[in-house]
Amino acid sequence: MKQVDDHVKNDFDIKNLDEDHKEIFNYLEQLQAIVSESKNHVYAVGILERLVTFFLAHVIKEEQQLQKYLPTGIVEAHILLHQTELDLLDESISTLKTKLTSHNIQIITDQLIKEFNNHIYRYDRDIIQRLIKIKNS
Repeated sequence: MKQVDDHVKNDFDIKNLDEDHKEIFNYLEQLQAIVSESKNHVYAVGILERLVTFFLAHVIKEEQQLQKYLPTGIVEAHILLHQTELDLLDESISTLKTKLTSHNIQIITDQLIKEFNNHIYRYDRDIIQRLIKIKNS
């Protein structure tokens, strides 16, 4: 199925979105790496702020590309998912600005990893399946 997915991603010019997804997890790995380094906790907020900036650019690009190929309702649902994730990121930054602890960084990191895994492996997977149907019709 991976080969079919890659073919569909190339056909619909969305292959570059996979690179963005890898970069999102790179930010989360950076966050995870500082959990046990108390002297580096001060960088957690900066990492999340850079993630928000990157994620916003990704969201704009992804939504524009999806609007070319998918029905409005599907794209709007994906936009709502993005907004929920942006809200989660904002709440995470606020939490760390209020109480910067190893425990909070770990909880936030775990929550964001779970959220973005769910997004990419569930919702984006569904979008690929819809694009495959469009391509085959």
